[in-house]
Amino acid sequence: MPQERRPLTVLVPPQGAGVKPEDVFPVSVPVVWRVAAAPLDDARSLTLLKGANVIITTVFTPPMGKAADTLNAILLPAAGYENIQAAAVPPRCVVANAYEHEAPIAEWAIMAMVALDHEVLKADRTFRTGSWEMWPARHGVFRELQGQTLGIVGLGRIGLKTAAVARALGMRCIAATRTPPSPGRLPANLDMVVGMDRLGEVLGQSDFVLIGVPLRAETRSLIGEREVAMMKQSAYLINPARGPIVDERALYEALRDRRVAGAALDTWWRYPAGRDDAPRPSNYPFWELDNVLMTPHHSGATNGTRARRGRTVAANIDRLYRGEPLVNVVTELSKKEVTGKGAKQRPSSTTQKSGR
Repeated sequence: MPQERRPLTVLVPPQGAGVKPEDVFPVSVPVVWRVAAAPLDDARSLTLLKGANVIITTVFTPPMGKAADTLNAILLPAAGYENIQAAAVPPRCVVANAYEHEAPIAEWAIMAMVALDHEVLKADRTFRTGSWEMWPARHGVFRELQGQTLGIVGLGRIGLKTAAVARALGMRCIAATRTPPSPGRLPANLDMVVGMDRLGEVLGQSDFVLIGVPLRAETRSLIGEREVAMMKQSAYLINPARGPIVDERALYEALRDRRVAGAALDTWWRYPAGRDDAPRPSNYPFWELDNVLMTPHHSGATNGTRARRGRTVAANIDRLYRGEPLVNVVTELSKKEVTGKGAKQRPSSTTQKSGR
């Protein structure tokens, strides 16, 4: 008679009132849930890591790693993993993330492009005051997306999805990426894909520049003063990825001086700490500029994204219990890769490289 496997102990962050973890993460294997009352990187939650096999989190710090004595997997219900500290990940622990945000972010990017092209926010604001200044008889005609070029920096899921929508609207789509395809294997909906060493070509040809790379050491300030200067004066920068990928001073000054036409920014350089909503999102007053569309990092935050990510995380918990390879493994953060089953043993991992 086969030995019965013990349930996995899974630690999750605080849940909303009346929300059960199994409703958010619909696992099909035996699980013992531990629900923290405070954020998982809070000192009050550290004791809950003892004996846990899985933690569902977007942050992992050295104190958390020290408290984790039986951890098999760190599972992110998100794509970005810059807040998982590599040195803190315990031995024989796998880190895996979840994507599933590309559809709403592509929607946001296209919305932003249309809004900027048609000066929608200014038209709404001035017309409410009784002004007809944005009426074509006064203002002149507006641009349209059809026939314009979308340049994508980082051809991951967001870039590919946005290209598909942009192509349907009649746009030309080009990209610069870390691993360009071999000749003759151009991805669907793309007219040109080059390596990052030819980023300047993409920037110089684009009417819209979409940032789609993950935040890593090599992508921090990837778009600096030199790169912004390569953009057309009539071009717009669209950033739903991470704020620090773009040098904030260089972008602010270019927008202020109208060296680029405008920007749509969903991700920032400064965020609230805890429940303090006081800090401005940048050291520079982007909010004073009328050629910037600003949103509070909400482009991918939809009910669909949340549900799909919950299912992705749950499926990885199921795989871990059954001793199967996990998906979306972040190889640069994961430690020793061995197979295993049940709570006391360790998971195997896929060789898939994680990123945006």
